[in-house]
Amino acid sequence: MRTRFDAALWRARVLGALQQLTVIFVGVTLAFVFEGWRKDLDEAADKRRTVDSLITELRHHSNHGSELAQKIGQSIEAWHAEDRAGRQASLDLLRIPGAPYPPMAAWSSAISSGMANKLEPTLALELGWYYSELGGIHSNYIRQLPFEEREVMPRVLQGAAAFYGADGKLKPEFRAHLMLYEEFVADLTKLSAQAGVLLKKLEILRAKM
Repeated sequence: MRTRFDAALWRARVLGALQQLTVIFVGVTLAFVFEGWRKDLDEAADKRRTVDSLITELRHHSNHGSELAQKIGQSIEAWHAEDRAGRQASLDLLRIPGAPYPPMAAWSSAISSGMANKLEPTLALELGWYYSELGGIHSNYIRQLPFEEREVMPRVLQGAAAFYGADGKLKPEFRAHLMLYEEFVADLTKLSAQAGVLLKKLEILRAKM
């Protein structure tokens, strides 16, 4: 006996299947939406942490860098004042207390994590230039340390005359040493001011997050 086609039952089954497919589709879609939303939240939180770290680091550079430049600059100027007065004077030991490099962990982390690429391109470029220059001038400073330890420190113990030649003038190697430190002070002063500018830009960016 032939089974009679039941249109109502067929429609009910089709509608049921469509409803199940719709539920699955909506569920999968919502899962993707919520996953994307969660990733956006995580990325926003990571960006805030990165900016906070950079703000702390740049504030240190702005304050400490300008203080260090002023201290070394005053020491050099004190020697020049004695020299202009026609008096022999010992060179100071121009050494940075602690590590010779400034902290750069926040920027290194931003680079390695890719968060630096999430910043506005112009700001990221300015930060990259700043940190590159800062590392460069401190590398130059470190190259001066062996001379400081080998030539300056022993003569500090011997007295001012040890820095001068038979003509009564500061020996050329020590004059060159002073010139390199004057260059370091000028560069450090400029970069400390730049750190302050970048700090303000990051603080404005952070306030908008």
